[in-house]
Amino acid sequence: MSKFILVTGATGKQGKAVINTILSSPQAKDFTLLALTRNVTSASAIALANKSPSIRLVQGNLDDCHAVFASALEATKGAPIWGLYSVQQAVQDGATQEREEKQGKALIDLAIHHGVKHFVYSSVERGGEKSGQKATYVPHFRSKYNIEQYLFAKSENGKKMSYTIVRPVAFMDGLQPGFMGKVFATWLKIGLRPSKPLQYVAVSDIGFFAAQGFLQPEDPAYKNQAINLAGDELTFEQLNDVLQSKMGYPIPLTFEFLARFLKWMLKEINIMFRWFDEEGLAADISILKKLHPGLLSFGDWLEKESGFAKH
Repeated sequence: MSKFILVTGATGKQGKAVINTILSSPQAKDFTLLALTRNVTSASAIALANKSPSIRLVQGNLDDCHAVFASALEATKGAPIWGLYSVQQAVQDGATQEREEKQGKALIDLAIHHGVKHFVYSSVERGGEKSGQKATYVPHFRSKYNIEQYLFAKSENGKKMSYTIVRPVAFMDGLQPGFMGKVFATWLKIGLRPSKPLQYVAVSDIGFFAAQGFLQPEDPAYKNQAINLAGDELTFEQLNDVLQSKMGYPIPLTFEFLARFLKWMLKEINIMFRWFDEEGLAADISILKKLHPGLLSFGDWLEKESGFAKH
């Protein structure tokens, strides 16, 4: 019998990456993916549904998780939901840490109530081994830490519902052609000391590791584990050198005064960059490569997945 997995944020970058990994796996036929979207008639939702007959669209909003589960169970015709992928927006587009935390905790409560067997939560890296003990002073890091602690407590450390937590670092996918990509790149240039490296991960690799929680739920590498995710670690100068060598030109930037103004306006981003510079990300890339030899470096990502054109 097919196992039903409810994927929140299904039309977003992370949700799509999880879905793509499962669909491309040898076990794909074992799963039916319930893709949660706020609008099942949107172009992105229709495009997602057209990828595979294993995808069923579910309309809902995480501000009302009871309605989400009702819609999902309608899509399964009453069959139980076996797995759930949980990701919440923390910044921009009206998101707040209070709202994020409320949504994340509600999903955990309802997953346990409805007998979900395996829960995968997308959190954030907070300094390597310290990630599990440290909320940090970054507001949206702290809200994710609180959701993690709630998951541990409510699942009784995996006894009532097993889990996998993925903790990604900064997204390589934030560096894309276009205005916001230029802003992000300029923030990296002005927001960190020249000697301070930052870790990056491809969203496709977040999807890979998150999906392993469903594909290998009994594997001790994933069952009741929290995994810090990174594929590369580079200073801004190194980042620029890699893009120059792979694409033939330096990282596109915007005016520094504009980037500084936007960073000042977006207080959450400002706080996050201060933490990056003072403390920083510390995932163990060598361990991840053993689990996933195809883990993308920044150069790999540029050539295989980025929107940058080679000159």
